[in-house]
Amino acid sequence: MINIAEQGARLSQPFTMIDLAQIDDLMLSIYLCQGTLPTHRHVDQDELFLVHSGTISLESDWGDVVLRPNELAVVPKGVGHRSASLLASLVLLLQPRVVVDRRNGDRRLFALKGESRLEKVSLAAMGHQVVMPFNPVLVTHLDICAVQLTLCQGVGPWQTEDRHANLILCYDGRLGVETEGLGRASLGPAELTVIPSRIPYRLSSTGRATVLGLKRHKQPGLAERDE
Repeated sequence: MINIAEQGARLSQPFTMIDLAQIDDLMLSIYLCQGTLPTHRHVDQDELFLVHSGTISLESDWGDVVLRPNELAVVPKGVGHRSASLLASLVLLLQPRVVVDRRNGDRRLFALKGESRLEKVSLAAMGHQVVMPFNPVLVTHLDICAVQLTLCQGVGPWQTEDRHANLILCYDGRLGVETEGLGRASLGPAELTVIPSRIPYRLSSTGRATVLGLKRHKQPGLAERDE
């Protein structure tokens, strides 16, 4: 179990970063945003910015957004961008990192200004729309992943991801995570764990809990990899 606030408290210098968890080829990190980074772009990977505390501005070729706690935006590959904040703000960053050079030329060197716009998503607003327990709702897309929000109320079904690990990030409420072979864990708000592939697990909550997770897609043009 990883507590986001505890890990963030270890950061004291602007734009320093701590890796929190690896989910296959994705890395979830937390960084301290204070000041302004130079404008840059990533040709191989999308980046998801989710504010944990404070407020940041995300300026890009596709327009600017202001993100407050529990708000997120995805910057697609090739889009020039920079993050900035007057005060110290803690930001979760989710991005492919491990095998981005194996994507068969799935790169984007530049994105055209005005081609599209950055979209801001409020997890609080989406949470009010999730009414069916254990029925994930799409939040956004990141690279070959769908980011999903799930309402947990009662005891959910057993499930297994045969090919990929799964991120379980408790957004609000209290969540029980039960696995076969790895024991049980209890998660509170802003706590997370990663379930390895092929490990059966189920989620439960005596009240109402909301969970942020990932669902992998097959990359266009590539066959699924046997493991």
